[in-house]
Amino acid sequence: MKYIEVVTESRVRAISLILLLIFMSLGWYLNSSFWYNAVIFVVSIAFILHSLSYYLTGGNKTIGAIAIVASIGFCLFNLLRVLL
Repeated sequence: MKYIEVVTESRVRAISLILLLIFMSLGWYLNSSFWYNAVIFVVSIAFILHSLSYYLTGGNKTIGAIAIVASIGFCLFNLLRVLL
């Protein structure tokens, strides 16, 4: 199967929202910053998947590549923010 057939916008959106709901609920219930950091990483990965999907299905490859680089930069920034 191709990536375009497996990872669609609606699947990425649905899985991201479900994970956000679960992790935010755990963060609120347990009053733990670990789960809030997990939410940030879910958002970062969702950005990467959305931009990858745009690159593969969209007409403008340049904007898709810039979105992928920006999403990875956002993910790395959040990773460094959490670890340091």
